[in-house]
Amino acid sequence: MLVLNEFTHDARVQREAKALAAANHNVTVVALWKAGLKREEERDGYRVVRLHLRSRGWRSRLVAPLVKYVEYAFRVGQLPDSRSVQVYHAHAVQTLPAAWLATRGRGHRLVYDAHELETGHNFHGFRLAGIYRHVWPWPERAFIRSADATITVNEGIADELVRLYGIADPVVVMNCPERQPFNKSTRLRDELGIPPGLKIALYQGGVVGGRGIEPFLYAIQRLPEVAGVVLGDGHLLEEYRTRAESGLWQRVYLPGKVPLDDLPHYTASADVGVTLIQDICRSYHLALPNKLFEYLQAGIPVLGSNLPEIARIIQGYNVGLVVDPDDPDAIAEALGRLLRDTDLYARSSAKARQAAAIFNWDREKVKLLDLYQNLGK
Repeated sequence: MLVLNEFTHDARVQREAKALAAANHNVTVVALWKAGLKREEERDGYRVVRLHLRSRGWRSRLVAPLVKYVEYAFRVGQLPDSRSVQVYHAHAVQTLPAAWLATRGRGHRLVYDAHELETGHNFHGFRLAGIYRHVWPWPERAFIRSADATITVNEGIADELVRLYGIADPVVVMNCPERQPFNKSTRLRDELGIPPGLKIALYQGGVVGGRGIEPFLYAIQRLPEVAGVVLGDGHLLEEYRTRAESGLWQRVYLPGKVPLDDLPHYTASADVGVTLIQDICRSYHLALPNKLFEYLQAGIPVLGSNLPEIARIIQGYNVGLVVDPDDPDAIAEALGRLLRDTDLYARSSAKARQAAAIFNWDREKVKLLDLYQNLGK
């Protein structure tokens, strides 16, 4: 399995590697090394190897990424046990060239795992957006038809990949967490000192643009009985903390990132989970965040964007409400309705618990294991 990150918080790849290892596959995840991380380690039955790339220190935003991809591809092909590999599993478009190159002429299989719609990638606010918008999806266009199998995260993106490239239907393996018991917690309230009279609305995920965090926190200002918690890290975290500390945002808590293994306990201490992806690019339009499924596993209602894949789950399974993610007034109205209408809240919570039995990794991993069982037949 190839990833172009340090492999510290990549839940999807961790789950896939663990599932395949438990099914008696010999799995190695090839990632990037940085100071403080081990070059090699064993984890949940699989091995992690981290490569030290010299090009990671380069500063040029235009040239450095290309050099990094080339160096990574070369280093993957030079791994000592590369000849014994049977399958190269490319996670996201950045690793697809390296995987394709490693399989050429050696009889290896290639699996492409499309984590999002790369032709609609979010470059909102990026100075070189015009260039990257054209260059970014090039590896997918060039190599996806060479893959022996393609995996992706939801039906909408699967349909789009078929339309764009004329490939066979991808296998949809959704970003669902492992099944967990519904054990309510008070962890957020205890650790953050949230007063007992306030309900807790939780956003968890990257603190970056396009996730509806600002409209959500402005909506909290219209709901004096609700605290808003943003659980995660990202380049906007310090700016948002400054706004909260200045008094611009009241009843807002931004504790940062928590360990992945502890996350379910924090989620279970919220009253409502929010996933307000904004429609700023095609990839976001078709997004189905894993956070939505994490809220379901905690048995809490969900307030989500009125976008196709998110709405399909929330409305199709009656687990909450959908709303315009750009409108703080609409968010406040819907959030207030969920928390104040006791019958609606009880129904949505019960439906969330039922949906958790459907949308979980125990069910999703079966599709991954079946793919590997039939690969090459």
